[in-house]
Amino acid sequence: MPNGLNDVLNFFRRADITVRCAYRGTTLVVPDRDALLDACEAGQRRRLQWVLARQSGTAPAWSLEWAKAAGDELRARDVVAMLRAEGVVVELAYAQRGVLAEALVESGARVGAGTALARLERRAKAAAPASSTTSVLKQYVLRQRQDAETIRSLQAELAEQQQVVGRLGDELATLRPGRAPSEGAAVDLKFRRIKHEFSKHYHPDARPSGDAERRRRERVFQEFWPIVEEIERS
Repeated sequence: MPNGLNDVLNFFRRADITVRCAYRGTTLVVPDRDALLDACEAGQRRRLQWVLARQSGTAPAWSLEWAKAAGDELRARDVVAMLRAEGVVVELAYAQRGVLAEALVESGARVGAGTALARLERRAKAAAPASSTTSVLKQYVLRQRQDAETIRSLQAELAEQQQVVGRLGDELATLRPGRAPSEGAAVDLKFRRIKHEFSKHYHPDARPSGDAERRRRERVFQEFWPIVEEIERS
């Protein structure tokens, strides 16, 4: 055929109609006439009706071509297979994530409406690994044990400091007035020294804000400093 005639025929040859049918189930099948017309764009439906009317009611009308292979993962809207017949291309797409589990018909085979083509599997949501859950639980238990040990340590320190404060209170009590005048200067000196040492070791301002030691000092100071001042005034 002369090249000029080929150019004329190519000029008047109409482009293929592409119809996309999306599936959500677990079986990929050849769509029937109504499903194809519903999926076709409005401007192409008349031509699609003409092609479908030319097909025999008994002979398989479509040639199958696979776009995916068995075992392939499917993303939403991936084309799994294509059907071709007389300028019509039907794209069979999966509407969700999954896997092409098994192809039931070979590529190139002739198939008709309703023919099952493949078995699909929906992808389940991945469960959290058991090892990850176990790790979080172990961290939680370890933190609880560390907190319990810290509390016991703080309680022991507080008890020890309370004993020290008790001894200081007893010593301050012995410095109350009522002694002989010759002992007054020595008693005052000892009292001021004890008061100074008590303030130096237990005044909360010597520790930073929010520190656990500062909180312990505040409790000790609030309990015993009024006793010191009362002795000093008496």
